[in-house]
Amino acid sequence: MVVPAHSPRVYRLRRQRARRLLLILLSTVASFYFINSSFFCLEKIIINGNYNIPADELERVLGVEKGINLWHLDTELIEKRLATQPLVASAQVKRQWPRTLVVNITERVPVALIVQDGVFFLLDGSGVIMERLARIGHLNLPLISGIATLADLAPGQAIEDECLHAALEVAKQLPSGDLNRLQEIVAVSPTDLKLIWEGNIVVRFGDCQNITAKLARLQEALTGLDAGRPVEYIDVSYAGPPVVKYR
Repeated sequence: MVVPAHSPRVYRLRRQRARRLLLILLSTVASFYFINSSFFCLEKIIINGNYNIPADELERVLGVEKGINLWHLDTELIEKRLATQPLVASAQVKRQWPRTLVVNITERVPVALIVQDGVFFLLDGSGVIMERLARIGHLNLPLISGIATLADLAPGQAIEDECLHAALEVAKQLPSGDLNRLQEIVAVSPTDLKLIWEGNIVVRFGDCQNITAKLARLQEALTGLDAGRPVEYIDVSYAGPPVVKYR
């Protein structure tokens, strides 16, 4: 059966379709104006996890002005900006509707120091330079020496050096109670690390494998030392009882 184009039924269907299209258009326009209204203007920035980095420094790096529409913020771009701060290991930025921005920071943890051309640099466990230091007396962290001379070092730079990373593996697994006892890690070779323990005791450590077991053997040797005899070295580089060589 063919329905004439001018019949009441066709006319009614056309009117219903037109009303639906008009409602969709009005809803779209209303949504656009609502999303871009002052209801979503940024009023508050919450920063979590910053124990050593001042909040005002992080807000400066954020580059976000209060009053901006929350919908217009690029959270991935803000996270990339925060990653340029040398003390920031990672950052997560989220919108908290309707007017708040939440920034969760994970800070880098210092594990060791290096010195290059008379300047001290603080490193995290991945070899990223956290900052330059004029003095280090307040830090209970080991100094890593023996690595090649590195040029143009700056905070935020990741150092790619095999010897350095072998030494950092040892520093990362060192119990916190021993931080002030380990004075230096000599890393001329990644397979021939030497620790300088308190009292200037040389510890032949070998490579950075089985670190926990080697540290346990070192504690065993230190506990059994003859207090009246100077130690030339302690060797924990291989499996088995530690070797103590007296002078």
